[in-house]
Amino acid sequence: MTERIFELLRALSSDDRRALWDAVEQAGDLLREEAVPEAAQGELGDRLVQLAAHGQWEVRKAVAEAVVELRHESFHSAIARLLEDDNPWVVQAAQRTLARRSELTRTDLLKARHETLLRRQLTALEATHGAGARVAALRVAEKYTEIIVRETFHEFIKVISPLDASLRKLDSALGGSRIDAETCRGHVESAKRRLRLLSAIMTSLRDFTKDVTPEFCAENLRVVIDEAVGMLRDRVGTGASGLELEVEVDPAILIDAHRHRLLQAFSNILQNAVEAYDGTEHARRIAIAARTDGTEHVVVTITDQGCGMSDQVRSEAFELFATVKPTGTGFGLPLAQKIIEQEHGGSIDLSSRKGEGTTVKVVLNIEQAQRKQEAQP
Repeated sequence: MTERIFELLRALSSDDRRALWDAVEQAGDLLREEAVPEAAQGELGDRLVQLAAHGQWEVRKAVAEAVVELRHESFHSAIARLLEDDNPWVVQAAQRTLARRSELTRTDLLKARHETLLRRQLTALEATHGAGARVAALRVAEKYTEIIVRETFHEFIKVISPLDASLRKLDSALGGSRIDAETCRGHVESAKRRLRLLSAIMTSLRDFTKDVTPEFCAENLRVVIDEAVGMLRDRVGTGASGLELEVEVDPAILIDAHRHRLLQAFSNILQNAVEAYDGTEHARRIAIAARTDGTEHVVVTITDQGCGMSDQVRSEAFELFATVKPTGTGFGLPLAQKIIEQEHGGSIDLSSRKGEGTTVKVVLNIEQAQRKQEAQP
């Protein structure tokens, strides 16, 4: 037990009302900061239980506010006593603490570090804008968490489906009368690539709201796009209406890119393109083309002839979670935008007309600035 805790426990036995009041508030601050060792929680809790019956109502009210972060069974003894207090201000403080404790119980599902950060932010918000702002912020946070979980599931499914397809193809190849080792090896490699991408998506989702420093390597643009096309085929199959993909990308084009992140961006754009045909009778045709724009940029266009977008939908296309699809998440294009613009220093925009289709235009740097600097003598 630290000297600071010893001093606090002594102060909690003071006969001076003001000093005692200050000591109770200090105890609450230390509990909020998680600065009270587990071994000292019990003794501190017992002192606060005793003070819950103190003769001065101001002290009892301070105890009601301090125990909210007390992680010891003595919390229940203290709060039960305070809820039965004769003073209405003490009872109200105890009721607020009990409600706050319910919030903390819900956030216990999070790791302690995240829980502490959330509670500190909510406390600061309440101090500045009042209790109503805290309640509203908590509701928004809970809704946002629900959305993130749903959209995380959607992102995983987009990779798990082609991973499952690769494994089913491998199973079929192994069950044949003659086993072609090269074919089986190809299916295994496809599954490995999907697994690596799944791992990369997990990381990118975690990093979505913070800066990411991508690791650039020289990548063949045609190879990256072909892999994105292969993943799309595995996800949607060929179906009755077919899936026609026309790829006109010069195999000689090399760009500096973070492979998994760029593959994820193209995968999201292609997924949007094929979903544009849902509910239409058009054959699912998608054209992918790339051309160099001078010596510094390459322009990639992905065009579909699907349902197209209204002006309003198009204006909201890159807003996180904005979607008009019954099963959509509104996550694909915003993430693609982040990868292309923030991480790769490029640009992405789209043109679309209702009933006529959509073209997504991606401009990428052939060489990243940091790679230029590294290459200089």
